[in-house]
Amino acid sequence: MSCVVKRKIQKIKPVVEYNKSGRPHGKAAIEMQSYIGVLARTRVPLVDKKWTQLPKDMKEQIWEAIQMAYVVGEGGKKMVLSSAAKKWKDFKSTLTRQFILPFANEKEKLNEPPQLYNFIEKSQWDAFVASRLSPDFEAVHFELSQRREKCEHNHRLSQKGYVGLKDELEETMPGEEIDRSLLWKKAREDKQGNIPYPKDDLKKQVSEGTLTVSGSNDVLTLALGTPEHGGRARGVGAGVSPINSSICRDNRE
Repeated sequence: MSCVVKRKIQKIKPVVEYNKSGRPHGKAAIEMQSYIGVLARTRVPLVDKKWTQLPKDMKEQIWEAIQMAYVVGEGGKKMVLSSAAKKWKDFKSTLTRQFILPFANEKEKLNEPPQLYNFIEKSQWDAFVASRLSPDFEAVHFELSQRREKCEHNHRLSQKGYVGLKDELEETMPGEEIDRSLLWKKAREDKQGNIPYPKDDLKKQVSEGTLTVSGSNDVLTLALGTPEHGGRARGVGAGVSPINSSICRDNRE
């Protein structure tokens, strides 16, 4: 990202803004997320480990690099490292799905890292390929594939995520309440404007007073028919979880 390097030389640091929910949004936040992705791909080794198993100093280097490029604000470290962890995991998933598994029976095509990611060291690539072609990983991959096939409502969000989608809807739908049920629906809207949303009359029932909702047991939870998971909340994106019957920020490590 040459623009980041240029600003560093000029000692210019964009300020990352936060919305009312305390989540980063706006142009600087979107660019920062892209930069976090670059750092996660290039500074963290390609190893068959979990993020929690990586050295702390490696994560500190990512945080320091972000601090040198942006004014993130107090408490931003957890958000940055959480984002880096997800992007690193997604990168490994992309490599596995697009550049390894399709060539499982053509091993000669796996001798070198993809040209697109030529920064990957060959020793790391060879070890990673071996781990992804192992019987243990094959069993895990099959189980996860079965779970994905059962997912009925895949979102179509771009890089903007739920935060960017909310900003967009606040501009295009002034005066309308932008709750997580609306965000969930819009995130799954196809090019024809169709939205696979069960029991779409629930909001009307709430407005008419014939249905009462509270906390995380809201319209979206009732419509989908399943309770929230302990570590996340649907329709709001990563970093937010249902706690004490309300949707709030997740401040865990």
